[in-house]
Amino acid sequence: MKEFAEKYMSKRQCLILIPFAVIYAIFMVWTKWDELAVLNGGQGFLKVFLWALVSYVILLALCVGITFLQDFISDWKIKLQKISEQTDKEQTSERTVRQAKWYIFAIFFVVCFVCWLPYFLIYFPGWISNDSVWQLEQACGWVSGSNHHPYAHTMIIKAFFMLGYRIFGTYTGACAVYTVVQMLVMAGIYAFLLFWLYRKGTSLIAIILALLFYAILPMNGIYAICMGKDVFFSGALLLYAWMSGRLAIALVKKQEIKTSEVIWYFIFGVAVCLLRSNGIFVFLGTSFIMAILCLVYKNWKKLFVAMGAVLLCYVVWQGPILNALEVEKGDTIEGLTMPTQHILNAYLNGGTVTEEELELLNAVIPMDTVASYHNPYFFDIVKNYIREAGNQEVIAENKGEFFKIWLQIGLRSPKQYLEAEIKQTQGYFARKTTDFQYVYEQYLMATNPFEMTTERKVFTYDFGLAVDAFLLKFQEAYNKVWSLGINTWLMFFAFAYATYRRKNVMIFVPYVMVLVSLLLATPVHAEFRYAYGIFVALPILLCEGLGKEKEV
Repeated sequence: MKEFAEKYMSKRQCLILIPFAVIYAIFMVWTKWDELAVLNGGQGFLKVFLWALVSYVILLALCVGITFLQDFISDWKIKLQKISEQTDKEQTSERTVRQAKWYIFAIFFVVCFVCWLPYFLIYFPGWISNDSVWQLEQACGWVSGSNHHPYAHTMIIKAFFMLGYRIFGTYTGACAVYTVVQMLVMAGIYAFLLFWLYRKGTSLIAIILALLFYAILPMNGIYAICMGKDVFFSGALLLYAWMSGRLAIALVKKQEIKTSEVIWYFIFGVAVCLLRSNGIFVFLGTSFIMAILCLVYKNWKKLFVAMGAVLLCYVVWQGPILNALEVEKGDTIEGLTMPTQHILNAYLNGGTVTEEELELLNAVIPMDTVASYHNPYFFDIVKNYIREAGNQEVIAENKGEFFKIWLQIGLRSPKQYLEAEIKQTQGYFARKTTDFQYVYEQYLMATNPFEMTTERKVFTYDFGLAVDAFLLKFQEAYNKVWSLGINTWLMFFAFAYATYRRKNVMIFVPYVMVLVSLLLATPVHAEFRYAYGIFVALPILLCEGLGKEKEV
């Protein structure tokens, strides 16, 4: 019994799970905010404590159970294979590095691409949303450029859209070229990471399930043909997280960091920063952790240069380059979701706002009418109201004063601020939300000035309608059995188990930062595409977090 406790429930292993238990407890309690709100401080703390205790027991039991099962299977493999006496038990229990051939990568790539191809042919030339239409108009020079949606992504659209137009001479053909390029890139990224897992010796069953996840799930097929910033960002984030993990291992093992790895880290870091507005937050948060590792293990020169170069590129792009291209910046209110929701919830629901503070707020928006527009779960309604009936330039010209107001009201009304935060973000941590989540829109081709329409290339029209119905039914089924909150729960469980086993956890850090960025700034409380990056990373994170491998 003592040996079992030392192996599976050491002091370090027991302590390391406490923060994760607290995180799960907070998620559970916040999900039931209406019940928590009527409790006093002591009762609320007790509820969090009890949930943390339950979460801790479950986490510890799962970690011990998975580790024991892995060791049991490894022991039986040793016996069945009759390993030679020269190979000890510890070595044989590790995953064996496979000498994979190029055709393994090709198989992964082709399976993904071929499984997505029917969506492309049925919804030819691709999924064009309203946001994408605006970006296409910018790419063609019909409207002025805007960084509301990352202009770097608009430039990618322009490059391949114009290439397609030169080849085919039609907007439909141009869009099809962009879609095919995106399908090729995303299939390549998924195939590369699956190939990496295969080389590492990950269970073949796990790899097959991961391949089916990417190739078969309808949302991945639909997003592969979607002209949205979330797709390329999700791919770049996967590669950035993968490279961050590789570099962290090199730091811990005090290995020499290759120049080629630093260059790729720089490229992936720039892509993450430029392809989504919250990318810079993800990069800064991850870089902070990476910098600590660099300093602890005294190997910082190359990575500090790479991180500095990424930040320099971002600053130069956001400033001089976009200014030279005469690209408009996103408006002020776009990035102020949470502060605005905090203040409005305090004003509308019993918080304390002084007359002086109210006077300045009225200069931005008529506060006596805002109640009819306020939605604690969906900020876009208030945001558009401020754009139309308010004056957000007052905020831009008095940033310090508004920060002071936000802080002062928050100190007087912490309960209202917490309530606003929970309602605006609950879909990303709640196991289940009451609202229907649109995994993909009911239309796939938005009305556009290019006169592009869906042109089915295979099957009959009736079959196309059947596919439409299938997608909607799958979306309905998804809402019944899954949620964005479950994505978060699984990510943290894999993270917890990896720390329990003393494994490299750097690959998880960018995704934790994505979640934090959503908790700080999401305009919609449960939007699938905002968390798509976490969703598509689950197979990689689960394989890395739960897989059997050498501890580092």
